[in-house]
Amino acid sequence: MVEPNVLDVSQLSVGLFVEYLGPTESGPDVTMVHAGDAEPLCDRLWHGHPGVISEPAPQHVLVSWVGLEEAVASFAVGFSCDDQGYYRGLGVLSAQDHETRRTRILDGKPPTG
Repeated sequence: MVEPNVLDVSQLSVGLFVEYLGPTESGPDVTMVHAGDAEPLCDRLWHGHPGVISEPAPQHVLVSWVGLEEAVASFAVGFSCDDQGYYRGLGVLSAQDHETRRTRILDGKPPTG
């Protein structure tokens, strides 16, 4: 059974608000930036972290994560769907939930609390 907010392939579009459904992650695999770029505003990808789909290629969906826009988590780490067309690592967010979580992240807090 799939949770109700899990992204499915029929919903893919640039600009769709999403959340990260995996466990909280930190370290260079998440926060590394190109040489000369400023450090990201956030030091981890939280469970529930808000983002916006930037590349909706079905087998490599890229998300621009709040506070990690220039980090590897946003420009290199992609999400693939399962055989049923679900992206179990991504959930769909409303614009209001995205904004609430974005504000919390930029204030240095976890996205939900």
